[in-house]
Amino acid sequence: MALLDEPKGWRKLQAMAQRENDPQKLASIIDQMNQLLDEHERMAADKSSSAGMSRNRISDNPIKLDVELWQTEA
Repeated sequence: MALLDEPKGWRKLQAMAQRENDPQKLASIIDQMNQLLDEHERMAADKSSSAGMSRNRISDNPIKLDVELWQTEA
């Protein structure tokens, strides 16, 4: 089974998440990333089912990530 292509806008969200220091804004970016991946996965599943391919997933349950930023003294 081939790997999915990278969703459009993924790298931009990745870069934003890496630079963000505000925990609430970071959580919002992560939510956007998860939504983008969900949409991308649904599109890939639709394509694979129409092509007669099966869909493999580790889990269909959502995962909650707790993010804690580390601050360093300058």
